[in-house]
Amino acid sequence: MDAELIDALRPLFDCLTDGMCIADDAGRLLYANDAAGRLLGRGAAQVQPHAICDLLCGSLEGPEDDAAQCPLRRPGPEDGVTFRGKYSPPAQIQRGGLYPGLVTGRDLRVRCQRVRSPRGESHFILIEDISDEAARERREEEWRNTLAHDLRVPLTNALGALRAMEDLGVGHALGEDDLELIRVGVRACRRIEGLIEIFLEVARLEAGGMPVHPELLDAARLTRECAADSAAAARSRRLELEVSAPERLDASADPDLLRRALMNLLDNALKFTPSGGRVKVEASSRAEAVLIRVSDNGPGIAPEDLPRVFDRFYQGGGRRGVGLGLGLTFCRAALRAMNGDILVESKAGEGSAFTLMLPAPAPTSGGGA
Repeated sequence: MDAELIDALRPLFDCLTDGMCIADDAGRLLYANDAAGRLLGRGAAQVQPHAICDLLCGSLEGPEDDAAQCPLRRPGPEDGVTFRGKYSPPAQIQRGGLYPGLVTGRDLRVRCQRVRSPRGESHFILIEDISDEAARERREEEWRNTLAHDLRVPLTNALGALRAMEDLGVGHALGEDDLELIRVGVRACRRIEGLIEIFLEVARLEAGGMPVHPELLDAARLTRECAADSAAAARSRRLELEVSAPERLDASADPDLLRRALMNLLDNALKFTPSGGRVKVEASSRAEAVLIRVSDNGPGIAPEDLPRVFDRFYQGGGRRGVGLGLGLTFCRAALRAMNGDILVESKAGEGSAFTLMLPAPAPTSGGGA
């Protein structure tokens, strides 16, 4: 590719946020935009005298033989190839401090396209930073593994109970131990059913496929009822459960979805607050919103986990569990389906607070002649 054509393409490539390089048939760089320099940890002027294979693939850790399929390395009938890997600039580049904000270990996707013309052969190399995409893929994989594990545990319990009952044989009179086996199996099946159901409900809510029926309800009364339903669990864990709600507080919400969201927050707070701690649920109003706040003085949530606690594919280190992860995702999906939202505040070691925000009912206009 001649310099005149590269100069014509330069204004287009210079404005890209992805790295763009042009190499000759031997892989020697003829052009690299600033984005390519940033991703490779070098200035564009430092990049161009080198071969792209030496600059990029030599520091790219990916699936074995992936980069070896590149047309620059192994000329063949293919005109294009895409591969990916984790890129860390060579040590001397990192020490040079050319890009002080350079993050090592980036996940890059490389698309190499060979272009043939009467003037010869050229290669266009697009370099994309897919670190966020790769991190999400890893979270999804971890979440799937955790979900499989949490389903396998109750399934194993249910199968164990059924096999023990099967071994009893025909005509065996059921004793108390046998009935307990049946109860174990039933509880395990209900656990599996609950996990599957909440997963499906989250998917339906996020896709807008679940019917939502907002109505005028007393949020203060619902708050007191949910707290009363949680009182026994609080006592068994030796926790103080405080309730603060006015006489009446009208809100517009689907009563079933709101009750389930609030019970989920209360269950989580009671589960993760150490014995002797305190959980408080408060109902109040502010401007045109009704707020239901559940707070605790438990271990809190790590700062790095806080922005992602509602992500169904995220498993934070401080509060592990598919039940918790899906439950919070359900809460957010349910509240947004009711034109509300959920907020979280937390400080590691000091506790957490989740606030359900609901729209207040529209005021009725007064009439009369």
